Amino acid sequence: MSVPHRDSQPREPIFNSIPRAVLILALAILGAELLRWLVPPLGQFVYEASVLINVPPGTPAPAQPLGPWAPYLLHIFVHFGWLHIIMNLVVLVSAGRLVAGALAQDWRGTAVFLGFFAACSIAGGISQVIADSNSFLTLGGASTGVSGLIAAAGWVRGGQGGMLRLTLPWIAINLLIGLLGIAVPIPIGWAAHIGGAIAGAGLFPLALYLARR
Repeated sequence: MSVPHRDSQPREPIFNSIPRAVLILALAILGAELLRWLVPPLGQFVYEASVLINVPPGTPAPAQPLGPWAPYLLHIFVHFGWLHIIMNLVVLVSAGRLVAGALAQDWRGTAVFLGFFAACSIAGGISQVIADSNSFLTLGGASTGVSGLIAAAGWVRGGQGGMLRLTLPWIAINLLIGLLGIAVPIPIGWAAHIGGAIAGAGLFPLALYLARR
């Protein structure tokens, strides 16, 4: 790991060093969580509209304010406790800075980054619903999109080889969680993480092309 040289240049303020796309996304996720504390009725609406719910076949699903499809994306704004949101934000900022830095630093790059994150989140949600198609599911958290950023950060650091070095261990960890969950239920969206990571691995070259076109 390289160590930056110390020089006389002033350090850049932390919020200026975070790319626009990452800052927008992080503030939106944090703001949604704060709503639950500061404006409980509005926070409850956000929760009910955003949490991804699946029920076994033949079981009536609860009605959601924005319908059953919006949560496939909006679940990134629902977190189960501050530890959950802090962990996701830490990876979002660290991996997101690498990924957003590789895209064009303009509004096109910002839009591509947000679209890429959304696509990974949707893929993660679909993967978890498929894995839990015969059971009750309540899914929330930005880790679906964050998993895609992990794969994309690997692309940035080392091309396809770098992507595999980051993505394969992450997939293996989540496969292990899924296998352990057969014996002892573990409240972690392992399939959502895998789906998001695979989407990130496959879509990031396209995101680069769109951002730099």
